[in-house]
Parts: sequence; C-alpha cells; structure tokens
Amino acid sequence: MATEALIAWEAPTHLYTEKRPDWYWAVGIITLAIATVLFMFGEIITGIFVVVAALALALHASQPPRTVRYEINDRGIMSGKTLYPFLTLDSFCIPHDEVPPRLLVKSRKLFMPLIVMYIDSIDPEEVREVLLKYIAEAEHSEPFLKKLLEAAGF
Repeated sequence: MATEALIAWEAPTHLYTEKRPDWYWAVGIITLAIATVLFMFGEIITGIFVVVAALALALHASQPPRTVRYEINDRGIMSGKTLYPFLTLDSFCIPHDEVPPRLLVKSRKLFMPLIVMYIDSIDPEEVREVLLKYIAEAEHSEPFLKKLLEAAGF
C-alpha cells in the first residue's frame, strides 16, 4: 500500500571532507602508538582490535557519501528504502545553528536512539511544519562522539 509523499528531498548520508595523505599518516601513527602500548601491557587482543577498528574507520571515512532520497508521508519518515513509522518515533528537532541543516529524530528503539538526516536541498521550516502534524518537537543534540568524529574527518 503506497502512500503519497507529503514532502521529499535528497541529501548525502553524512558529511564528507576530502582526505589528504597526512590525515592517513596521522591515523596510522596514532593507531600504532595505541596498539604498541597495549601490546607492551600484554593486551594482545585489544591491540589487534584497535588496529582492525582503525582500518575499518579509515576505509569508511575515505568513501564519499551516498545521496539518499528522504520523504515524509502519512505513515512515517522514509530514508532510502527504510521506513521509520511514526509509532516508533518520539520527537524531532531541527537545530538552527547547524550547517548544513539537519533533522534529528529521536526513536523509541533501544539501539537507534537518534536518527540524523541532512536537509540541505529544501527549506527546513517546511519539514518542521509537516512533522508537527505527526510527532512532537523537542530539543535534541547530536552525541558528542559523533561531533568529535566529524571534526576529526571520520
């Protein structure tokens, strides 16, 4: 049962900054330093985990973002092919000081408490007006770790 989109836009999945070789060198040196300390203290498995995790993060950070179609319909919020039903969503926030603008949606699900969607191709106020008909507006902020990783280029 298809429903008509009340509002739709396309935006990247995450912010992307071009990585220069010195970024990779810095990640490698920091990773090796942490792993070396862990190996010296006999934490072999943790040291291996740090190396593998750093490699995975660096590979993920080097990939440019996909452009995803977002839409709000009378059933929920669609992100690509994933539907977040309004019954599983608690509230939303569109911070005015963020560039590019983003929609923060608080979910009732345990393992996905905050959904972040960028809204750079349409007016955020239009998105706000549509969402107010279905869920409450509340103050939210992105987790500190997400902001820290974004600032570091991840």
